[in-house]
Formats: sequence, C-alpha cells, structure tokens
Amino acid sequence: MFRTAEFLYVTAVLCGRLGACTDTAGVLQRASTRLSLKMRFRERVPAPLKTEPKNGRDVPRSPNSGAVTHPGPEASPPYASPLGRTVVLIVDDDAGVREALHLLLDEEYAVMDAAHGRTALSMVRAERVDLVLLDILMPEIDGLEILQELKALEPDLPVIMMTAVKTVRTTVAAMKLGASDYVTKPFQEEEMLAAIRRALEQRTSRLGAVDQDRPDREAQLPRTHRLLLVGGDAGWRATLAVTLARVTSVETTATLVDGLNRMLRFRPTCVVLTVSRSEGEAGRFLGALSAQLPACPVLVVSDDAYLGAAPVWETLNIRCVLRPPVNSGDLVSRIGAVLHPGSRLSGPWPRLGESVSRTIDHLSRHFDEDLTVDSIAKMIDVSSSHLAHLFRSEIGMSVRDYLTRVRVTIAQDLLAHTDETLESIAARLGFADTSHLAHVFQRITGGPPSAYRRSAG
Repeated sequence: MFRTAEFLYVTAVLCGRLGACTDTAGVLQRASTRLSLKMRFRERVPAPLKTEPKNGRDVPRSPNSGAVTHPGPEASPPYASPLGRTVVLIVDDDAGVREALHLLLDEEYAVMDAAHGRTALSMVRAERVDLVLLDILMPEIDGLEILQELKALEPDLPVIMMTAVKTVRTTVAAMKLGASDYVTKPFQEEEMLAAIRRALEQRTSRLGAVDQDRPDREAQLPRTHRLLLVGGDAGWRATLAVTLARVTSVETTATLVDGLNRMLRFRPTCVVLTVSRSEGEAGRFLGALSAQLPACPVLVVSDDAYLGAAPVWETLNIRCVLRPPVNSGDLVSRIGAVLHPGSRLSGPWPRLGESVSRTIDHLSRHFDEDLTVDSIAKMIDVSSSHLAHLFRSEIGMSVRDYLTRVRVTIAQDLLAHTDETLESIAARLGFADTSHLAHVFQRITGGPPSAYRRSAG
C-alpha cells in the first residue's frame, strides 16, 4: 500500500498538481490513510448498487452509506459523507487533479468527485453539496455551461473555477454566471484552501444576512473601506498604496485579469482603474465589477472618449474620469469623496498640500534613483527642512521611509506577477544588492522575498 501511496504522490508532483508542497512524509501519510479508507469502504459496501428515485430521477447510491457513486471513466470509488462535515465536489476530467485535491482536502472535508459535467449535475441534484471545484475545460459540456446549470439548481452554491489558461473573457463570463472565485493551475495548497474558506464564509454571510434582515443592520454599522488599484505604472500604484495604507486596506495589480480575481477575493469598496488606451477588456472588467459589486464606486484614469461619456458613468457606477497625468493630491481627495459615510478607517483621510503632492508624483516616476530630500526640495522650490516637516505631518513618515516602502511594494508586485530574479529586482529598484533588498523586505513585510513569491504564486 505504501508503494501505491508513493506512486500517487510522485504522479501528482510530476503533473504539477501539488504546487510547492515539501511535506513529503505528510502527503504520503495522507495518501496511505486515504487508501486504507477506500479498502475498508469496499469491504463494507456490496458491489451491486440499487437505484433510489429522487426528484423524479434514478440516482446511483450505495445501499449502506447513501453516498452518491461517481460513474464514468476514471471515476473514484464511492465515499461516505460524514454528517456535519462540509461536502466538496471536485469536477475535473483529469484524474491527477482529482487525486491531488483529494489528498489536500480529505482530512478536513467530505470530498466527492466527478469526471464529467453531467455526472456532477446529477450528484448535486441527488446529494447535499456545499461547494464545487469546477474545471473550465471539460469534455462534452464545458465548465461555464456546467456552472450555469449548477446555479440554476442551487443559486447559493459556491463554485470555484479552475483553469490552466486564464483570460479576461473567461473570467468575466464565469463571474457573471456566479462563480465565487478563480484558481489557476498548478495551484499552491494554501491558495486553494484559502479560496475554499473564503467562498464558504461568504456563503454563510449571505445566508445569515437574509435571516437577519441585513439591509437594516448594514445601514447602522460602519463598513471597512477597501481600495483596489488596477492598472497604471508600478510607481504610480505603489505611491498611492503607501500614501493610503495608514487609513485603509489597499491592494494593487497591473492587469485586468488579476484585477478580476482580486475583486472577487478582496471585495473592494472602491476601485481606481487606469486604462492607458481604448481597451475592450476594460469595458468587460467594468461590466463584471458592476454585476458583482453594484454599489462599488469606480474612479477611472483614462483618455478613452467612450469612458469619458457621461451616459456610461451611471451604468457602470463610474464617479469620475480623470485625464492623465493625474495629480496625486487630487486623486487622494477624490477617493476620499466617494467613501461611504459610515466607512471604518484607521485614521483621518489624508489631505495633501501642493508640495507633498508634487513630491509623491516625483517619487512615483523616479523611485529607482538615489533621491534625497535636498534634491526633491530644490526641484519643487522649498527648503529641505520645510519639506521634511510637511511630508511627515501629512503622510506620517519621513521621505526616506516612504521611498523605501514604495520600493518594497513594487518588489512585491514583481515577485507575485513576474519570474524576474531577485538580483534583477534589486538592481531595478535601486537596492545595493540582493542582501540589501532581502533585509529591507523582511523588515517591512515580516518575511523574506522567497517566501512571498511562493505564497503569491
């Protein structure tokens, strides 16, 4: 049995299904345990199956446990669903993916699987299912069509889409059909577990809200403000994020595709979208945002004439369209103006004077240079002591500390979304070497760059 478990582990790793898992002994133990359970289950369940009508359909069932079996090629043997455990249904035609997910989830959840979409739909009709992990590329009937039918059967059922190729078009389509989240293969264990927890928590909140008359309660409770910055250059996003990090939660991303994923997970209360040119994908992004978070205000930075047309604003909840280049002080002020009156903030909203605003704009374009307070003060024609005093008063930190945090924020972006080496990132951002970057990164974020890249992957 150990050889079989070891084979399962090696196969899963070679297929890239277990991500960066290093706990070999733990994985083998879980595989061995699962195989033992399978063998014991086979001993308890007679081979012949009988059918029981449910909702007018004959559904294959185990006569002892009542668990739905998994017909179809490469289907796993039946599993019992212990009462009280969350039931997760894996829908993927790749046996390696199903096996890897069983290894990951069996300990905490009651896991079922199906290799075909029609099988999955039959299982949802026949059994209690709390969450579905659904591959987009499926034979015969694709994942989006399965998603649509699942939502017709169970509107509140959380469905997390899995795909090896992620595009704005498929992501938007899945979101409009009601997908809870999107995970890209090969996934990290932590990423998948976190996505499942989020989806289940959101479902619990939604169902609880209906029972407790949520609209009245929400009107009385302060809401935590969450800002999502999408697009624009790295320096612009990083300086805005650092400026506002003291008072609100901020997430940033360069791409619309990742912006869609973060929108699902982060649930922002305000979005700032930068569109450098006329893009159809920007319209799809805004449409998906409006469908998922209709009350979320959007500030757009773009010279796109279509987005600048007033009739579009109300439809997509666009509060204003700013023409680049945008003054950071003006943008911070406009973001503050669209906050919900009851938003919970960590401090007073920043009000940037002209000198500090110009300093931030300069840092956003020259963050990789060896800048000093003196050189910046000369550029904006004020004394260095006066600038240092103004900056600390309005931003809450020194210019040097601010620049360091901007560089680390950009490093996080590069580590998460590129394969660029640490040496290249250090040189690009103005650090002396990789050791200097690693030391500063650890001090600011609490962990090393290598760990951040693994967790973000």
